[in-house]
Amino acid sequence: MTTTTDYTPGDPALMLTILRSASANLGPDALRDKVLALFCCDDDGIQITLQDTPTLRSRIEYAASHLKMAGLIRIADDGTLAITSLGEAMLITYPLGIDDGVLCSLPAFRNRIYSDNAPVTQSRPLPNPAYGYGFSAGLGAHRLTENPYPADCREHEDWLMGWDEALDQDKREKETLLS
Repeated sequence: MTTTTDYTPGDPALMLTILRSASANLGPDALRDKVLALFCCDDDGIQITLQDTPTLRSRIEYAASHLKMAGLIRIADDGTLAITSLGEAMLITYPLGIDDGVLCSLPAFRNRIYSDNAPVTQSRPLPNPAYGYGFSAGLGAHRLTENPYPADCREHEDWLMGWDEALDQDKREKETLLS
């Protein structure tokens, strides 16, 4: 039998073990012992004895945090796990293991993951009043050369964008009336 310090069981087995441990209201030490007792095999089918390592502990904490996020378990201040009614239902529904793919079917987990990991979007600053003035000038059939702002400032560009948008809108309206 091989011993390893870097091997950890797959997520479905680990999460299922944590969920079952929560069903038994186990504390953190008993949970770790239960995970260490898992029957694991390497890619060649040789049984591996798990070792208590920081990597294994962080994997256990990671899996437990995901189960908690999904609303399947509660974790007391002393680290004792408790299963929720949803957790019991998931144990029955998925007796061979639970992974993040299964957890993503739960709205609480999916929403939390999305809110924590959603891409940061830059809010686009609203155009300054020059855009509105340009739009009004375009609707009023003013010429492009009537832009009152210096050519080297943002207001000049905003006025041009507003003026151009007004002309495009006017053109679209006329095309719609002809159709």
